[in-house]
Amino acid sequence: MSAVGPTTELLEDIYVARQPIVDRNVNLAGYELLFRSTSRNVAELNDNVLATSSVIATAFADIGLAQVIGPVDGYLNVDSEFLFSELVEALPSDRIAIELLEQVAVDDAVIERCQFLRKRGYKIALDHFVGNFSDIDPLLRAVDIVKVDFGEIDALLIPAMIDVLKPYKVKLVALKIETAEQFEDAKSLGFDYFQGFHFACPELISAKRAKPAKIALLKLLALAMGEAEIREIEDAFRLHPTLAVNLLRLVNSAALRRQQTVTSLRHALVLLGRKQLRVWLQLLLYTADRGNANFGSPLLQLAAVRGKLMEILAARQPGPQSTMVELAFITGILSLMNVVLEMSTRDILEELNLPPQVGQALLDRNGALGDMLALVEGVERDDPTVVDAALGRVPGVSRHELIQAQMSAFSWANELTTPA
Repeated sequence: MSAVGPTTELLEDIYVARQPIVDRNVNLAGYELLFRSTSRNVAELNDNVLATSSVIATAFADIGLAQVIGPVDGYLNVDSEFLFSELVEALPSDRIAIELLEQVAVDDAVIERCQFLRKRGYKIALDHFVGNFSDIDPLLRAVDIVKVDFGEIDALLIPAMIDVLKPYKVKLVALKIETAEQFEDAKSLGFDYFQGFHFACPELISAKRAKPAKIALLKLLALAMGEAEIREIEDAFRLHPTLAVNLLRLVNSAALRRQQTVTSLRHALVLLGRKQLRVWLQLLLYTADRGNANFGSPLLQLAAVRGKLMEILAARQPGPQSTMVELAFITGILSLMNVVLEMSTRDILEELNLPPQVGQALLDRNGALGDMLALVEGVERDDPTVVDAALGRVPGVSRHELIQAQMSAFSWANELTTPA
């Protein structure tokens, strides 16, 4: 791959995976960004590293960082060549944490470069730290963030490691948190931020028994899917004030760009219309228990991106699109609903009057919707094999079009979770 050439050729080879980083309250605090080629599963030893770095830099410059990460910070893995290249300084210092890969050799030049970049406002993170203090003590004095790898360190050794790290005055990220127990342990040890499959994979997200508000929303969604009148839906909302407040906040969010503030339930319902109402009801299910807290939930972000990305992919398919586009969005949102409600997908589908192709996609990943859902899930999991295979089953979508669709979905989800 050449480092010079048309942007479309560079973007043709990549897709973007992003893994959430959350704070102690599980609010979204940042994303680790992973740019992947779908043409191979592993890096080759003879890769031109600088060319790969150019792909990353081009993607940032041409696509726009705000579309990828929204208002939170982006964490970008870099190697030695990228660290010393001028491309680093093309990235916004107030939005990027530069993560040093564990393969980066620590020497005076690396330390000086980190100090130089910090003076210009960049945050420097040490990735996958496993306790090798003697090798990198000088570097620890030149970084802002240390990501401690819970997957590689004996849990009994972590408290002592934290005690040794305290004098360095760095922010601590608990990396590879995969269970609720690990999350609680990391919080008790004083970690500031957390990253891992516990927050990113639906199977491992801690789900509480569905609360009455969420059951009520599921019933509201059934009304909206049917022929219920606006008055009937409004009356149902009035029984649950918290849901009504959440509806108004979502309708007034930046994603709608309304010229007037929506102040009443009836006003909101009339302005939205039936189709958009179904969209917001699905999204409200992800925030129903959060009261007036912000919408920076990694689960809501994941669901919103899934639904929007599937909607965009469906719009690129040949043939009649109007029905398929809406069903694609619904499929993406509902694909995580079993986590939210702690109900089986089959039981949820029985509550809603949906076309059979939605059930086929959700239950078996079959049909056109199932293929699109498999593609979206493959991108989320950063699995090039799945992405390659699914792309072959989704007509009308090239790799370049996939990344364009991702950027649009990221942007929409970021706006959605930013109240006006």
